[in-house]
Amino acid sequence: MKKQIIVILLLAVILLSSGCTDRRGTNLSISNNGTEINISLPEMADGNWCPAGSQIQVKNPATGEELGMSIVGNEDFEGKTLCKAFVETGTDENISKFEYMWSEDKNTTVWTKYGEDGNISVRYIYRDGNKTIMDGSGRMLEFGGKA
Repeated sequence: MKKQIIVILLLAVILLSSGCTDRRGTNLSISNNGTEINISLPEMADGNWCPAGSQIQVKNPATGEELGMSIVGNEDFEGKTLCKAFVETGTDENISKFEYMWSEDKNTTVWTKYGEDGNISVRYIYRDGNKTIMDGSGRMLEFGGKA
């Protein structure tokens, strides 16, 4: 169930970054197999495509479980300014950390999962049609999107 909530949370961030929300914010409700998950996307600040301090909340009313991703602001990534959001989930013994970054033009997105040691476990980069997957050892797999 926690994996479903994380996937839906990432979907919410993608909706936010893709411009599928207006300045008033958006509330979505998704039902599947008797479980309803509510997603609340924050209001957009005037002209600010990366509203630092905003929260994206996902709540499963069946379990009461709530997961929130915080938009922490802009970050430089390989010479490009990206908006960065972060979430920690799990128990005291098993914490998962995820980071999602995107550019204003939506041509660059970076999704990163961190291991318990704080180092990168896996990173997915989409840049101008090209995709790169990198593991914690630095090994990369690249896919070209344009011929």
